[in-house]
Amino acid sequence: MQIPASSSTCNPVRALTLSVWLLTGLASGAMADNGAIDPVAMANASIAQLERANSISADIQVAEEAVLSNGLKIKSLREGSLTLQRGKPAVGFVFTRKGALVDQVMSYDGERLYMLGNKTKAAVSVPASGTIDQLMDNMVEAGAYLPGRDLLYTDAAQGLLEDVLESAYGGLVPVNGESCHYLSFRGPDVDWHLWVNAETQLPCKYMITSKWMTAAPEFEMDFSNWQLDVPVAASTFRISMPEDYVQASSFEALQPTYE
Repeated sequence: MQIPASSSTCNPVRALTLSVWLLTGLASGAMADNGAIDPVAMANASIAQLERANSISADIQVAEEAVLSNGLKIKSLREGSLTLQRGKPAVGFVFTRKGALVDQVMSYDGERLYMLGNKTKAAVSVPASGTIDQLMDNMVEAGAYLPGRDLLYTDAAQGLLEDVLESAYGGLVPVNGESCHYLSFRGPDVDWHLWVNAETQLPCKYMITSKWMTAAPEFEMDFSNWQLDVPVAASTFRISMPEDYVQASSFEALQPTYE
């Protein structure tokens, strides 16, 4: 298998929120002409930090809902990490996710795509070429899952915001002990939400709601320990298959199924 491509009326709550926001040092570009916070501009500014970075890494906590054939909606909790580097000293990415049903590593080392299923003791390795953006897409299309990739494209903000019908700013809220701006966006098929750290302006939580699927399942990720532009060694992206693992037929073959 070869892998290639709002109301502006002033009130005390609003005034307090704005004053706290200004103290965080957020760029003035995220404020609309009427003095309110512009959620689209804030999302753009936050994601732009990731778009500009040569290297990115973070820890993630994932909560993913699925609807079983009997109508029961379940939630799977997983933890993992992501590391991506677009240029020197190496080009590649590695994603991990671990939970009750999965323990996986997915990576690209500049020459090959890899996937290890540590619960199934199976692996896939295929030659690959293309940009980081293309390879993330192609790996997912071939059946892999890369948690957090929506925010890692070189044009991530454009891709997320191009179909937005409405947006709203929900104020400062606590997320895992950090003060974060809550932004919500409505699209034709999915609604998505972004919480932006008030100090670093980096994403602290991201959630998608699939409105037209049965029971409207949600997918959310919490981010921590962001590191930008810290060089990553090439060995970080290189994966070898343990001797007792078998070669699987595809990335999709390593995915859990829900009945």
